[in-house]
Amino acid sequence: MKGGGKMDFQVAGETLDKAERTRIAAELGLPVADAGPHGEGTIVRVIAEGAAPDLIAALRSGCAAIVEQGPPGTLPVAKLSAALADGHLLVSLTTRLAWTLDTAAQFCEGLLVRGLLPAAVRHDAELSLHEAIINAVLHGNLAMGGSLVDDPSQFDAFCQRLTSTLADPDKATRRIDLSAWVADGKLHIRIADQGGGYDPDSIRPPVNVEAKSGRGLEIMRVMSAGLTVTDGGRTATLAFMV
Repeated sequence: MKGGGKMDFQVAGETLDKAERTRIAAELGLPVADAGPHGEGTIVRVIAEGAAPDLIAALRSGCAAIVEQGPPGTLPVAKLSAALADGHLLVSLTTRLAWTLDTAAQFCEGLLVRGLLPAAVRHDAELSLHEAIINAVLHGNLAMGGSLVDDPSQFDAFCQRLTSTLADPDKATRRIDLSAWVADGKLHIRIADQGGGYDPDSIRPPVNVEAKSGRGLEIMRVMSAGLTVTDGGRTATLAFMV
């Protein structure tokens, strides 16, 4: 996929009504695709909020970017513009969909179909991305501490708190932005959230060697060819040799 001028791209979203499609296109600063034929590589595909089947189908297409519907003022305008200019794939989701879908597996399958991710690298990429998304959702956008697994006595309470937090529209509609591109013999996958951030140098592996959580950054570092954390902890970029 090659980048081009911003006006080369158009917004398509067949499952949205015309008014909503027009509203989103205007916010993104792009025209709505007309009824004529278009190269899929020039399409920014907009999916309805929570529409997992549409996301899965779009990931397996050749569209330039995928943006899940969101409230006015929440869409990734600047990130989309930069991704299109640089020829990067961008997938922008609400926190709710990023959490409820097996996002890492679906994103990696899309990269595989698009020829960006070699099959031999998929396991490491998917595991690393899974950990990054968990961090971005739970500790970033939802600002939840604690663990899902290390304290079984608190598991039900944690899950109830998670459900309650995801019901908060402000937090549930915060964005998780995934982007991918190949450069210098590496596949780069970037995960960005809208949380409060953290200092990556302050994170240490768990003292308990049998702990099942708290190892996300360690897993990402071991399984990838490089991990860079920027934007005050809100953005993680993974690299994999291809």
